[in-house]
Amino acid sequence: MDSVDRRFMCEQRCLSCLTGIRARRKILIMDNNAIRETRVTHRLAVALATLFLLAILGGAATGFPVTVQDDRGREITVREAPDRIVVVGALYGEIVVDLDVADRVVGIADSPNNPQELQDRPSVGPAFAPSVESIVGLEPDVVLGAWADIRTDLERAGVVVLTAGAEGGYIAGVPDIFAAIRTVGVAVGTPTAAKALIGGVAEEIVILEGKVLGRERVKAALLYMDAPDSPPYVGGSGSVEHELLLRAAGWNVFADVVGFPQVSLEEVLARDPEVIFTDPAQVENVMGSDRLQGVSAVREGRVYPIRAAQMTSTRVASALREIAQRLHPEAFQRE
Repeated sequence: MDSVDRRFMCEQRCLSCLTGIRARRKILIMDNNAIRETRVTHRLAVALATLFLLAILGGAATGFPVTVQDDRGREITVREAPDRIVVVGALYGEIVVDLDVADRVVGIADSPNNPQELQDRPSVGPAFAPSVESIVGLEPDVVLGAWADIRTDLERAGVVVLTAGAEGGYIAGVPDIFAAIRTVGVAVGTPTAAKALIGGVAEEIVILEGKVLGRERVKAALLYMDAPDSPPYVGGSGSVEHELLLRAAGWNVFADVVGFPQVSLEEVLARDPEVIFTDPAQVENVMGSDRLQGVSAVREGRVYPIRAAQMTSTRVASALREIAQRLHPEAFQRE
């Protein structure tokens, strides 16, 4: 395929993305909260279309050394293609597997969400508190995903650490997942594969958004509660949970709060979501809560499981599909 053909294909794909964006802007919603929600959706769609275009048109790296920017905005230089990689965090494990460099991983922090392909690698301790000594002992060329004091101690020991996403390595939305893929791809010498991975995920997301485009938004909440009747933590604006609810044509009843605050059960009852998403292990906590029996989602049995790790992974399109299917099952009847 010559450059003209490639550019034509890129233009057609991006026109498809932008058509969806324009269609969103035609949805007329009367109250101010709905208008604000639609504008957020538009901005997210524009960002996604831009990332999709960059993934297709981006060029290959010129070789090592390479310099990338981490979550702190600092430049991290990787001088040679890394042969020894330590992974801290399931997202980074998925990325190295998807980029076909799993054979370079010499250690990984323990997590139930680690990909199967890396289960036999030496452990460096739990993902929330990995052992600096164990990591240094493996003599890694780069450590992916370490943060806070662990990162500081590793850098003091002369280890190259690379963490992407929002500051602190936090994954606040789909663009942060794409940033992590792109950054790791450059750092390990597979930028073309990284761009292809981003493009594939972006395409899946655009297709799913198209299925629910224009449908009436369903009042929903994504929350976590450790026990029946314990105050839950809810996904507000600035979280990937909020973004996925928007993309799935949901109406986040906690869109006015920021991040992941803890709220009272009375607040959940007052906002009355029609659908609730929560961790698979916590569905019974929500359904069995005496104080939530008056909530529409509980009363009608519309409390559904979804893994938090799936929403902050390279499988984010699958998470979006699950949410969209629960909110708008009629849109998927012909599949």
